[in-house]
Amino acid sequence: MPLFMNPFKKADVSDFEGVYTPLADYRRSSSTDEKHLDVRPAEFAGEKKFDVSPAPSNGYSAYTIDALRAEIEVDVAAGHNTAYDRKSKVINKAITDIGMGRYQWSLFALCGFGWLADNMWLQGVALTLPALTQEFGPSETQVRYTTCALFIGLCLGASFWGIASDVIGRRLAFNMTLFLAGVFGLGVGGGNSWIGTCGLYASLGVGVGGNVRLSAASVSTG
Repeated sequence: MPLFMNPFKKADVSDFEGVYTPLADYRRSSSTDEKHLDVRPAEFAGEKKFDVSPAPSNGYSAYTIDALRAEIEVDVAAGHNTAYDRKSKVINKAITDIGMGRYQWSLFALCGFGWLADNMWLQGVALTLPALTQEFGPSETQVRYTTCALFIGLCLGASFWGIASDVIGRRLAFNMTLFLAGVFGLGVGGGNSWIGTCGLYASLGVGVGGNVRLSAASVSTG
């Protein structure tokens, strides 16, 4: 994967090596619970045994729809058998098989910057209130509306960027939110009035609020 990418380019899944693997080519980790190798529900008793034995070369085994169906039937037979339970078990098994690889760790570290920006600016705005009172003269009660301006921006950003990411793509939206947070974060230090500084904080919040939502969505679906 190249270090620098054009954010306006229409990406294809083939551009990201190792992210997408066709089911027919997938090899399952041998660490998967081995109780499913010998225990099968009654409706599969007449069929030949699934080929789920680990390959001696790499410790991985073939992953088929039939083997997955058999495992789900075994799991639901021991508990609740509803559509929700079946879907949940399929998702849980997929997450377990995917594991925590290089792509997941990279995504985790990248999205952590969004949470860092959110927590940093919530603390930063409180630290600047005494300086704003001394510089521009608003009262101690009035200057607290600076925090209100930031939260207004956070609400607008969280509402807007979630929808915008579905239109322009999550990668471009993610980069734009961090760009807004960086530009207006630097701009706050050069505000020439209290009202102007509040506006900069609100614009900063639009970027930070959107990035928090995109970071959470990226990590949970990555």
